[in-house]
Amino acid sequence: MRDLKQSDQNTLVIKDGISGTDIELYYRLPLTSERIAYQNKLISRKNGKIQVHAVEARIEFGLKILTGFREGDFGFDGKPISTNPQSQNYKENWKELIKATAADIVNAFAFVVFEGASLQIEPDIEPEEDKAHPLV
Repeated sequence: MRDLKQSDQNTLVIKDGISGTDIELYYRLPLTSERIAYQNKLISRKNGKIQVHAVEARIEFGLKILTGFREGDFGFDGKPISTNPQSQNYKENWKELIKATAADIVNAFAFVVFEGASLQIEPDIEPEEDKAHPLV
């Protein structure tokens, strides 16, 4: 069931290709107005040419809805950092640090949240065995 109540307690886990770890991100649901603005920013036309701004849009809007991450999933200068102001590891400029050095994570995160809906279509027919080219 998809709950329609606005929440900032959503969680998404992204596999980080650089560290090889899972990064748990916390976010608020984007508003419809933000979804529209995001889609409008993806592509523009200038001098008759189409320009794609997908990565820029994903970083901008991903950072807008990102509310935090699991403590220790990111570090700075070899020490874990936190987005929780009550933690001794709290780093006030965590969003700027992520934007500067972990834009790949934000890009993947925003793609899933803003574009990740999928349609599951069940095929109506079963594939037949290819007698001319058996698998075994």
